[in-house]
Amino acid sequence: MQMQLSENFWLSEFLQSQTAERKPEVAGDQFNPPHHIVENLRYLCENTLQPLRTLLQTPLRISSGYRSVALNTAIGGSATSQHTKGEAADLIMSDRILEDPRLERQKEVIKNLVYERTGNWIKRDANANFYLFAAGCIYLDNLDVDQLIHEYGTPGKPSWVHISGSTARNKREILRISREGTERLDLKDALNLGCATE
Repeated sequence: MQMQLSENFWLSEFLQSQTAERKPEVAGDQFNPPHHIVENLRYLCENTLQPLRTLLQTPLRISSGYRSVALNTAIGGSATSQHTKGEAADLIMSDRILEDPRLERQKEVIKNLVYERTGNWIKRDANANFYLFAAGCIYLDNLDVDQLIHEYGTPGKPSWVHISGSTARNKREILRISREGTERLDLKDALNLGCATE
């Protein structure tokens, strides 16, 4: 499990699961993924997650990475989830980074790029996850991304950001998932989720 997948990501981050820890029948498959899953996770890190991590220069926490079929079933996940293939991760960025003076330059770059593309400024109460989502949107064409999703929370305050990428698919879709359903977005509408538009 202590295998380095890219400069800042380790296999163990993608395998952790409280559900698997509580259920021995799930733990075996979850904590011992087959070789092709590890290689898919390595690809995701090298071509999608690490470039974003390097750009933002701040840690990204994996709240959900690989899910074995048994784990995915146990938590009620979609049978077609890319998590089961090692091709997706749900990411969280701490709101503390918004107050970190060492990261002011990165924050200003994102704010200015969002303004260039929308004519609107990011709202003061947008959370750090939105900055992560916005960075993914802005640099979408430079990353291998199948889906980039603003998940739950409220507009400009996603609870987490889902990012998937693989050698098989590269749809570069931007989505928002909320209690109301799933919405496909173009770049401007995606960025405006976190902007003051009035």
